[in-house]
Amino acid sequence: MFSDGTDVTVREGEVEHTSCNCCGKLTTVVSGYLEVGDKSAGWYTVGVTLDAPNHLPLCRVYIGDWSQEAGPDERWGIRIGIAPDGPQLLDWSTDEATEAKPVFTPLNRLQVLGTPLEPQLWKLMDKIIGSDSRL
Repeated sequence: MFSDGTDVTVREGEVEHTSCNCCGKLTTVVSGYLEVGDKSAGWYTVGVTLDAPNHLPLCRVYIGDWSQEAGPDERWGIRIGIAPDGPQLLDWSTDEATEAKPVFTPLNRLQVLGTPLEPQLWKLMDKIIGSDSRL
């Protein structure tokens, strides 16, 4: 990752209302941008499906170099489920990973847990949750 998160600022993005792919219920997705100074350090989305107790909020964090010159090996995506007992890393489905690979490298749980990225990611999640007024 780019830093320990202390120099990252969060800028709120859009709010989208859509239907859940599996049940059709209303889903709200908020997005935001991660910046270090005047440079983009990534972005995130958080989706919540209302009135669907079996659907936990899902956060997707995309970090790395998102300039046009960078490729998928310089960009990473991580999925985090927000469960009642706290956040947990989630694997990407095979279809999602295949779709993502031309754009970014999807990281699964075992590629994050126990690595130097793990504590940085949780600091970044704290920063996102504490800075985005919609969460």
